[in-house]
Order: sequence, then C-alpha cells, then structure tokens
Amino acid sequence: MLIALLLAATPFPTPTPALLENCSRAACTAANEVRVCKCLKPAQDAVDLIVVDRPGDRRVIWATESHLGEVTDFRVQLLILDGDDAPELLVASVMSESSGMAIRSWDVSIVDGKEDVALHVVAHDFGFDAVKGTTLQFTEWAWQGVEEKENALFFIGREYAYKGGALVATKSPVLRRRYTTDFEKERLAALEKSLDATLPGRAFLAHASTTKGADDPPKAFRLGTLKAVTRDEPEYELHAEDDNGQLLTFSSDGEEGPLLRLGDLKSRRLFPLRYWPWGLESSLLGHHVMIGLVDQEPSGAVFVQ
Repeated sequence: MLIALLLAATPFPTPTPALLENCSRAACTAANEVRVCKCLKPAQDAVDLIVVDRPGDRRVIWATESHLGEVTDFRVQLLILDGDDAPELLVASVMSESSGMAIRSWDVSIVDGKEDVALHVVAHDFGFDAVKGTTLQFTEWAWQGVEEKENALFFIGREYAYKGGALVATKSPVLRRRYTTDFEKERLAALEKSLDATLPGRAFLAHASTTKGADDPPKAFRLGTLKAVTRDEPEYELHAEDDNGQLLTFSSDGEEGPLLRLGDLKSRRLFPLRYWPWGLESSLLGHHVMIGLVDQEPSGAVFVQ
C-alpha cells in the first residue's frame, strides 16, 4: 500500500504536443511508466481518442470529443479510490465550452487499477478539488424550479465513491448553489486565475448560500425491462420495454429519444451526466428498470439497481 500511495502522489506533467501514428494532432503526458495521450481523428468519419498505455503492453482506449481542435487540455492523476494496492487513473479532458457563460464540459474517466477498463461521465466546470480522499464530486449546471415557481440556474454537486468499476452514492447530500450576480463575479475571477481550465467546484459549493438536500426524482414511474444497449461512442442509447409492451429509446445526447439520465434506484440519486460504468450492458440487460414519467410521458430518467 505504501508503494501505491507514493505512486499516486507523483503528478503527471502538463501534456505536450506529440507525433502519433494515425492522429492528425496529439499530445501526451507520462509518469510512473504510464503514458496518456489525446489523439485527434485523422478523418471526418473517425473519432477523437484518449489512449492510456501501461507497463506490460496494457492499453485502454476510448472515444472522446475535443474543443476547437485542442489536444493539450486534459489532466491526469493517479489516485487510490477503491482501497486496493493498484491506483486508479483519473483522466479529465475538455470536450466543449459554451458561449456566454463559458461553461466547460469535461469528459472524466476513471481507469481501473487492476482491470484494463474505464468508467466515463461528463462534468461541468470540473474542479481540481473534485477528489477528496477516496470520494469524487461531479458537478453540473441545471435549470430547476424554485419557490417562486420560476426556473433558476443552479450549480449542483453530487459525491460518489468508486467501487467495482462503478460509482456508489455517498451519504453526502446533494449540494445546490443558485447562480447570482455575486456567484458570477466569483466564477469569473476563478476563470481568470485558472491555468489549467479547471475550477474549484467544492469551494464554490462551500458557500453559505449553498443548500443541502437530495435529488427530486419523478413523481411517477413505470416499470420497464432493459432490452438492448447501442453504443456510438462516445454516446449511447438504452432500449427498454415498459409494462405496456411499448419499446422506448433513451439517448445520452437526446437525439434519438428523451435525454437519458441514469439514477440509482436504492438511493434515488442521479448519476453524473452520460454515466457509463464498464459492464453496463452485462449488468442491466434483461433486468427491470424504473422509468420516470412527467405527465405520463417518459422524462428520460431511468433508475437502475
């Protein structure tokens, strides 16, 4: 365990441009005999990739997205997350940046320490302080109703542990901070200071105005059975049959059906955006799911065990 802790404490340097075969542009960073590279697609019909090479010819590859053709805008950390002697690898890469508020969407992946597999989520304004001990806080911006019956913009943080290649909700409450003029000034100041595109998410949510609560799941559900999963990396679709025999499609990008949002049935907590644990298909195919409804129509929320 001591060796694992020493390895995890070794930082990965800022990625630098590199020449890689079959990449139009690329950048890499390396530490502890581990190299992580971001590779831009060589052709229009290809996909951008993150490539992780570890000792013993161990390689993990996944599809990602890039912002304005940038390749150096990813960060890598070695972390002890699941308590064994094999540190996990956290890779966070900028996918896009919105106009107006300049909200950055990050492809955040956890490469398992022992298995050559990775878990993937999307986080908004991912923070350099997201990791705390063995837990991770994933943040997002969302419009939600308030007491005045109007929608307001909130910065939301949910905390999870990493176990068995999946995320497990901790007992920490869901944190919400409303976007106000003061919050805007605080965030803009942090953006100006940021040297690596990350923002202090936990610090933002430590503000006195932050509320502590739980996710508000749909008021009505319909029982369903997961029949198929289709993958068009980095997006995916779930196909479920409800208890009326109707086949429903939920899409992680909202293009082929309601925007999919997976939730944990036991804790009623939502998983991060575009959550994809390794083994999702094998663990869910043929199993029951609870399909959230709004006005008796599927909302996109699908709660799984």
